[in-house]
Amino acid sequence: MRRWPAIVCICACSYYAISALTLPFANAIWVGELAPLAFIQLPKAITKSLAHDTLMSVVNALGMSQGSFSPDYLATHNWAMGVMMAAPALLLVSVFMLVRRVSHRGTLIAMVLIFASIDAIVTFWFDNAFHLKLFNASYF
Repeated sequence: MRRWPAIVCICACSYYAISALTLPFANAIWVGELAPLAFIQLPKAITKSLAHDTLMSVVNALGMSQGSFSPDYLATHNWAMGVMMAAPALLLVSVFMLVRRVSHRGTLIAMVLIFASIDAIVTFWFDNAFHLKLFNASYF
């Protein structure tokens, strides 16, 4: 019996829970010019940046660009947010599905999907409701 899937699941679910619980307060606590609770969102922001850059390239390659960066960026923002939230969870679920002899596989998958969904709901709500735009930067 392998224990690493359960440990990975606990780590992922803990990250999703901490991310969802701290995101609404990311703009409330500042230390100088830094919002420390925003650092928890950094893995998601980097993932979104990668997805957004890829989507922008696809829009240009397909000839769907409107000729300016801003309209294309706005048009692909929600798609990139969706990729940002879905890709890590689906990758983890795929690994759990491919590995043989994982005890409680269904429970681990359900936990990851539930916690990722809660984090996704909070993240989309935060992105639409607050003026602190954590997920608009491009890191690459």
